[in-house]
Amino acid sequence: MKVSAKWLSKYLDIGISEEELCEIVTSIGLEVEGIEHVGTARQKTLVVGEIKEIRQHPNADKLSVCMVGVGPNDVRQIVCGAKNFKLNDHVPVALPGTTLPGDFKISKSNLRGVDSDGMMCSGKELGLGEDHSGLLILERNTPIGTCLHDAIDVTWDTIFDLSLTANRGDCLSHIGIARDLAAKLNVALKLFQTHGVEISEGERPPGHFLKKISIETDHCGCYAAICIENIKIGDSPDWMKRDLAAVGVRSINNAVDIGNWVMMETGQPVHIFDAKKIRGNQLTIRQAKDGEIIISLDGQKRVLNGDMVVICDVERPLVVAGITGSIDAEVDDNTTDILIESAYFNPDNIRRSAKTLNISTESSHRFSRNIDKANIANYGVRVANLITEICGGEIVVACWKVDNLKEKTIVINFQPSLIEELCGFAIPLEIAENILIKLGFLIEKLNAENWKITVPSHRPDITCAPDIVSECLRIYGTDKIPTTSAKYTGIQHESDRSAVFCQNVSHYLSDRGFFESYNFALRSGNEMENLFGKNTALAMRNPFNADQNCYRNSLIPGLLDAVKFNIQNGNSDIKFFETGHVVLRINEKFNECLAIGCVMPMKPLERSWQLVEAAGFYDVKALILPILKNFSQRLAQFNPMKISNIWQPEHAACCGFLSREKFQATCGFLNVNLTRAFDIKQYVLAAEIVIHPTVFARKPEKVSHKPFSQFPRISKDLSLMVKLDEPVANVEGKVMKAAQKSISNDIFIESTKVFDVYQGKEIPSGTKNIGLTINYRSHGRTLVDSEIQAAFNAMQLEVEKSYEIRKQS
Repeated sequence: MKVSAKWLSKYLDIGISEEELCEIVTSIGLEVEGIEHVGTARQKTLVVGEIKEIRQHPNADKLSVCMVGVGPNDVRQIVCGAKNFKLNDHVPVALPGTTLPGDFKISKSNLRGVDSDGMMCSGKELGLGEDHSGLLILERNTPIGTCLHDAIDVTWDTIFDLSLTANRGDCLSHIGIARDLAAKLNVALKLFQTHGVEISEGERPPGHFLKKISIETDHCGCYAAICIENIKIGDSPDWMKRDLAAVGVRSINNAVDIGNWVMMETGQPVHIFDAKKIRGNQLTIRQAKDGEIIISLDGQKRVLNGDMVVICDVERPLVVAGITGSIDAEVDDNTTDILIESAYFNPDNIRRSAKTLNISTESSHRFSRNIDKANIANYGVRVANLITEICGGEIVVACWKVDNLKEKTIVINFQPSLIEELCGFAIPLEIAENILIKLGFLIEKLNAENWKITVPSHRPDITCAPDIVSECLRIYGTDKIPTTSAKYTGIQHESDRSAVFCQNVSHYLSDRGFFESYNFALRSGNEMENLFGKNTALAMRNPFNADQNCYRNSLIPGLLDAVKFNIQNGNSDIKFFETGHVVLRINEKFNECLAIGCVMPMKPLERSWQLVEAAGFYDVKALILPILKNFSQRLAQFNPMKISNIWQPEHAACCGFLSREKFQATCGFLNVNLTRAFDIKQYVLAAEIVIHPTVFARKPEKVSHKPFSQFPRISKDLSLMVKLDEPVANVEGKVMKAAQKSISNDIFIESTKVFDVYQGKEIPSGTKNIGLTINYRSHGRTLVDSEIQAAFNAMQLEVEKSYEIRKQS
């Protein structure tokens, strides 16, 4: 956004230097990216001259030799190529030593054999516009030898190029910048007053060349129109052309320039139609039709789609709403009747449409950031007032508005004490009140401790009390924050249990051939909904783009992105892991949890002469068990996954619950449909551990150590017939429980291990055979076979309550 310091001075008395103004603009949160200068600086050598004699150059047909008076008894010989002057004309003269815009320095010269002691100037050479067809002719009553700046307005202007954040759409205007500066400098803000135009509402304005306005889309909240007839199209006033040129806007004609000037003044884009080109005297704001075509003002053919909004007459679209007009209703030299449009369009729709059409205009830039909804019609009246003043004409249809906006005024209950509470120091309340009033806030003091503050319509980004505190501090000045000694307790990396845990996990997985991956924490909301269901992901209010609008529920999709990328680039090592955070809904509340995820192919991608055994569920389970034992010595059993969009049913298992054990571990094969969606043809094994933050806040479990037994163990084998769908871990757990129940105090069960799982012809349908070894040992003596056999028999009686015993030894 380019801002002219001279233009700003129309609305407030700045009264400070260029350097100070630059510092202040930056201090109130409006970053200055660059500064440039236009116009001509005041110089003693830039004066008013009078042409006293004109003769033909002896050696050049297109040059003249002039004698120019530039002061009492001071006549200079100047060679000139212009033709638009005559004897006794008063013109600007740059004497030797003058520096003109563009760092053009004037010195004595010799042109085709004739000496020239200076230069007579055009308007362009003085930085007063683009006209360089001839000299700038001055009024004849301007005193000869007078400094040019005292005769005409060639004031040096400073242009600030500002970088604005997306929430400050109000500062895409000179009035918006001036409002902030007036609050900072504590000076009065001088605003224009509209006059002579009544604002009315309804679809049917009172006749003439506009009979009806229809809004047939939800993307247009308000549309105001004013009709003026018998205007005269011509050049804009010099002051307006200078203002527009200063901020990089090309002058077209007086009517169009007024619309652009008001947009740069107020931030409200307006469009001006040639009213006689509106067929049927009716305007309809509707969705475009797929394939509909419009020829934009730059002469380009634009193909529209159904998401875009157009303003059309009874036959054709005339404008792509908020973005660009068309040549079909363009104001030209023959225009006499015009229609002024001032409207509000949905910012998201404008942003999408401009991106699709690959068009970026001053209008679309402002509409996509929210405009001042309360003053849409008022700014249209501002355009009408300037047009009747500059172009002539008569208003035949006053401002007629169709308003579908359902905006509620934002009212905030505010406690002034919150300023000191949030800032850490006190801002005098009278100063805070004055700042808010100058920024346009309305304050109703309910009592000393409570204010009711109405937010102005140009600041829809202010929604809560802390925002108001931020505004007070921004204008009051962060440089006034008192210096204090900061005291804080530092936390070393080694003191953070979660950081140490992640570091240990990284080392553990790296040692086993995994590569660490770092992925974005934001994912597509559609992806999260497809994988986990509706309302399971934490969505952002103002996402940067639609592909990253939700916080991830899992690390697995990001890791699959890494697998896909590496496969496409011919890399065979695709064992990846990541440690990071996920956000999950637990008991109807979102919780940020630590997560560890890893992925690996079932078989190596590279061919080898050696036979490499394929990995499976138990490999990835064995991989994560040591990780789980870092924070839980007593693990719950793994249960097969039945239904999942991420994990392959019956080929993956889950252990623990976040709501109960405060951790959840899942491992096994990824769902084939998921890997195919990522264009991965191989079977992929994965594991993910999610840990609630409270796990690291509680005291670690005490681990007790006992010496190894020096006495031999006795092993017993057991063969059980169980149902086919019975988890082996479940069987192993029941056997361990029965074995511990059957032994004396000086004996312990060292382990129970499954050594065989079989199903075949000898086994009844729907069942399987499981072989287990139970290892008995004592710390204090050598065990006797008879006592272990007795304990083993007692254990079998307990086990028989649940399973059929086929064989024992």
